Amino acid sequence: MAFSNIEIANIRRCMEFFMEKRRPAEHLRDELDLQYRIEDDSVIIFEIRQLIWSDGRVEEPIAKITHNRYSNSWSLLWMDKNSNWHNYDEIMLGSFSDAIRLVEDDVRGCFFG
Repeated sequence: MAFSNIEIANIRRCMEFFMEKRRPAEHLRDELDLQYRIEDDSVIIFEIRQLIWSDGRVEEPIAKITHNRYSNSWSLLWMDKNSNWHNYDEIMLGSFSDAIRLVEDDVRGCFFG
């Protein structure tokens, strides 16, 4: 189920702060950038990299934050080198901002190495 307009506004507000801190400097964004998109009940954070051998770009997902409406909780997932999603932790998080804080801190190096 998709997010409501209020939920989307809250997610965007939280992501604005995150992107200010984590997005590469403006002069680097043609080669490496950080973006996010909202898909159904999830927010996917991904890097965009310029391909060396062509003019193309590639998206590399690094984090996925999914809302569980039944338990009103959030789960955080990270993507491995084989493009498989894994739970960051077995515990469900109370809010989107709790999840984005874990991505920002990246204590385990799952998101930004």
